Amino acid sequence: MNRPSRYAFILAKIYGRLRKTYVEANYQDLLRLKRLEEVSETLFPGERTPATEENLSSDLEGRIVRAGIRSMIQVLALLRNPDPILVHILRRLEYQNVKSVIRSLVRGEGEKPVILDLGRYATLRLPEKGRDVEKALASSPYAWTLPHVRSRPLFEIENMLDRDYYKRLLGLARKLPREDRTGVLRLVNLETSLADVSWALRLRFFFGLDLEAARPLMIPGMVHSHRRAIAEVFDLPADSAEGWRKWKYSWLVSDQLGEAFHGPDPVRAEQKAARRLVQRAHQLCHEDPFTLTPIVAYFKLKELETGMLKIAVEALHLSVSEHDVLSMLGAE
Repeated sequence: MNRPSRYAFILAKIYGRLRKTYVEANYQDLLRLKRLEEVSETLFPGERTPATEENLSSDLEGRIVRAGIRSMIQVLALLRNPDPILVHILRRLEYQNVKSVIRSLVRGEGEKPVILDLGRYATLRLPEKGRDVEKALASSPYAWTLPHVRSRPLFEIENMLDRDYYKRLLGLARKLPREDRTGVLRLVNLETSLADVSWALRLRFFFGLDLEAARPLMIPGMVHSHRRAIAEVFDLPADSAEGWRKWKYSWLVSDQLGEAFHGPDPVRAEQKAARRLVQRAHQLCHEDPFTLTPIVAYFKLKELETGMLKIAVEALHLSVSEHDVLSMLGAE
C-alpha cells in the first residue's frame, strides 16, 4: 500500500473516532451529567471499575489518560513506520513523566512520581522494584536534566523541558516533505506561539520577571513579529486596556478588558489558547486528505480532549456548574 492510500485508510478510521471525540457538542452534553458514575458509563460503556465512590474521580482521570494514549498508539501501529513527529507528539506525555520524576527528586520521598505507560514508545522506564527514579532518569534521553535538579528552581527545569519539546516539534515539522509540511506547520506554529505567549504572561504576572530575565526562557526559533509581541507582554502597562487591545494576541485577553481590568489573567488566556487549538485541530482533521496533516491534527485533538475531560471530571467532583466550566475553557 502506497503512502497516500495508507493515509486514506487511516483517515477513514480517524473520522469514525472523531464523531465520538469530546471536544465540541459532545463535551457540552457530557457536562450536563450529574454524577461521576454517569460520566464513567458514557466514556467507557460496559466497563466495570473496582473504584470506590471516594476515589472514582482519580480512577476516571487515569482511565481517560490511558485511553488517549491507547488511541494514539493504535494509529501508530497502523502506520507501521510512523513519522517521527507523531511519536514525538505522543511523547509529550513522557515529558510530563520526566517532570513528575524531577518533582519527586526535588521534594523528596513524600512525592511519588506518576508515570504514564507509552508502551514500546517509552524511553523513560522505572523499575518495578526499588523505583530508583534518579537512576532511571540518568539512563534515559532526559539525563541532561539531572545536573540542574539541585541547582535551579523547579519552574526553570520544567521550562527547559517545554522548550526542548517545542524545539524538537518545530524541527520535525520543518523537515517534513512539502505535501505534509504546509498543513502540519499551520498547527505546530499556532501551538508553539500560543505556548510561548502563555508562558510569557505567566513569567510576568505570576513570577514577576522582566523581559531581560524572561528572554532565555522563551521558545527559540520564533519569527520576528512573534518576538516583538512577546516583548510587548513585558512592556505594556498592566492595566492599559487600550494597549492590550492593540496587541498581536489581543484575542487571548479581549474578554478581560472590562472596567475592572487591572492586568491579564494568564490562566484565562491559556484557556482561550487551548480552545483555539481545539478549533484549529478539528478543522485540520478535515483538510489536506492523503497527507500527514489530519493525523497530526487528530493526535493534537486527543491530547487536548484528555485535558478537557479531566477538567470535566474534576468540575463534577467539586460541583462546578456546566456554565462555569465552559466559561473557564473560553467556550462561551
